[in-house]
Amino acid sequence: MNTQQINQLMSKTLATWQIPGGAVALISGDETYAQGYGLGAAGQPESAVDADTIFAIGSTTKAFTSAAVGMLVDEGKLAWDDPVIKYLPDFALYDPWVTQNVTIRDLLCHRLGLERAQRIYYHQGFDQREIIRRMRYLPPAAGFRTQFQYANQQFGAAGLIVEAVSGQSWDDFISERIFKVLGMSRSVSGFDRLGNSSNLALPHASLDETYPAGVRFLGPKTTLPWFKLSHEPSGSIHTTANDLTRWLKALLEGGAPLLKPTTLAEITTPQMVMQDLGNSELAPLYYLQPGTHFWTYGLGWWVMDYRGEKVLMHGGQMPGFNSVVAFYPARKVGFAVMFNVHQTLAHAALFYALSDLLFGETGRDWNGEFLQVAGGYMEQVKAGVDGMRTARQPEIPPSVAPGQLVGGYQSDIYGEALIGLDGERLTLQYGKISSTLEHWQCDTFLAKWNLQGLLEDALIVFKPENQTLTIVNDRAEFRKIQ
Repeated sequence: MNTQQINQLMSKTLATWQIPGGAVALISGDETYAQGYGLGAAGQPESAVDADTIFAIGSTTKAFTSAAVGMLVDEGKLAWDDPVIKYLPDFALYDPWVTQNVTIRDLLCHRLGLERAQRIYYHQGFDQREIIRRMRYLPPAAGFRTQFQYANQQFGAAGLIVEAVSGQSWDDFISERIFKVLGMSRSVSGFDRLGNSSNLALPHASLDETYPAGVRFLGPKTTLPWFKLSHEPSGSIHTTANDLTRWLKALLEGGAPLLKPTTLAEITTPQMVMQDLGNSELAPLYYLQPGTHFWTYGLGWWVMDYRGEKVLMHGGQMPGFNSVVAFYPARKVGFAVMFNVHQTLAHAALFYALSDLLFGETGRDWNGEFLQVAGGYMEQVKAGVDGMRTARQPEIPPSVAPGQLVGGYQSDIYGEALIGLDGERLTLQYGKISSTLEHWQCDTFLAKWNLQGLLEDALIVFKPENQTLTIVNDRAEFRKIQ
């Protein structure tokens, strides 16, 4: 293991992508390495990142949840193909037949046919059980077990099954049965359990409004308030590089001491073939790595190959943070990377760059190639938004006075949105997030959310004749409460 090359790569990556700070955890055979780089808070030299700095790791949490389920499988308390309603009798989806037939395995490999319905997580006022209850109103986007359809709420249901079977909350199970056993002493299941923890990497994002929030891969980064995600089996773990070496070690040792080797093998076996990769979560990897032979999803892991070797990988994004965890079981190599920035492809670049470094391969500038992908995507999205702005006709007034739109609006899926009036300007409150509404044209308004740099502006369309409003970005319709 050439630690000097690793350090040079990490430092170059931070500089290339203008990221305040990051950390790496790496295991190669009997060698272990963990190191921090840059700053936990931009512009604060005293906040230097080290191997014990805590980052949020987003969806790499999913692998911990699938491991928790696997531990209960090992104990004979449930089976992968048990129906969900056996443990969650109130569980329901849009289709009654699907409700009866969904299994735990289906939850963990994203084949229910449900879209993300991501807006519901920004409400921040619904607990996990309420989020799952509302999924019964979400029409399917694809047929049951016909397509890979990534959706966080399915892992939320898996977390509730862990609770129902073990008698412990998902948080307590993860904390006691995984973190404590592995010695991950600075890892927590969610923001609420950080307590008085010190040495935290803070969330950052670019506030340059030249580009929409979702594609601000480049530019100076600003420290932002925490998005306080807790109790979320799909993405709320916070951890460190040192602690992730312990997680990687367990994975490379066949799951011990957490899982039986056969159970980890089941978790890391392809369950669902990826389709339409160019429009999937793996699109940037797909565009730059055509030599990969198979792209699939296991149980909480993407299962694919690189340079002819099977690799388990998962990226993670939580507002203000990005990460990736990967391991090559045959080679006994694994690594994790964490960054304190909201939008980046640096973690994708490092997935390949670190793999090459560990394989002894050279020749591709992964940061440079992913930087080109990011730049192209930024310009493409910007062109679309610029086109919308050019076509805008703000001189077309609303069809009714603003006061007639004021009131509460209800969605079975997303809950309540409240429209108010501040002087002559409409305001929107959705859970803990809010926005003033800028008139766009006719009965369409632009919402600029108070989650600065983290949440895309959204077009809000009112239909006074139907007493509805729609958040266009999410196809989320709310009906006025009479």
